[in-house]
Amino acid sequence: MQKEKVNEILCIIPARDEEEGIERALSGLIQNSGLPKSSFIVVNNASKDQTPIIVKKMGLTTLDCLEIGYGNACLTALRWIKESNLVPDYILFCDADGSDDPLDIQKLIQVIKESQADLVIGSRTMGIVEKGSLSPIQIFGNALTCFLILIFFWRRFTDMGPLRILKYSSLVRLQMEDPTWGWNIEMHVKALQQKMDIREISVNYRKRFAGVSKISGTISMSIRVGTKILYTFFRLLFFRVHP
Repeated sequence: MQKEKVNEILCIIPARDEEEGIERALSGLIQNSGLPKSSFIVVNNASKDQTPIIVKKMGLTTLDCLEIGYGNACLTALRWIKESNLVPDYILFCDADGSDDPLDIQKLIQVIKESQADLVIGSRTMGIVEKGSLSPIQIFGNALTCFLILIFFWRRFTDMGPLRILKYSSLVRLQMEDPTWGWNIEMHVKALQQKMDIREISVNYRKRFAGVSKISGTISMSIRVGTKILYTFFRLLFFRVHP
């Protein structure tokens, strides 16, 4: 079957229990990102609230992922794209809590198109960060991860930010697998191992519109997430066969 080219860019947005702020967040993306409404794919990640109902009422593509985990939600969207015979040029990842500034999306798109890079990451630490939007544990964890990348790969980065864009063909090559919080670091390490062109640009970061972060909302959860990220980093570093 011939594959259909519908959207040049598809934006994957995992969402779990975000009913208080998701309509405002998605409205901002639709109005200010420069992308058509059809570009957005919202993945309901086992929400127990009205999140999927709100998204469907807004007329956006909504997928259901019954297994909790950021990576699981992203993988659900990627499987749907493949099964729908869609071949976008780029895949954009964005959060559903309103913390990402929609105005930064066109910056990411411009850089990846002009540079022909494989992956462009939005660095929150290079941009304007609203006070209280990043917890001390998040700041420390990002710094530690970037330090490890510098030590083992001799590449300097400043953030593992969630707002990022990739060439779809490059994302397919990465063969992403992580079902939970190791998704972004898996993407980064595999891209480095495959010697892909990775760029980093400044983006702004805001407090989430409502609710509590699934990652940094509690100390215990932050420790679990940090442990998983470090485990993922060293597993890929020492046990993955490099292509």
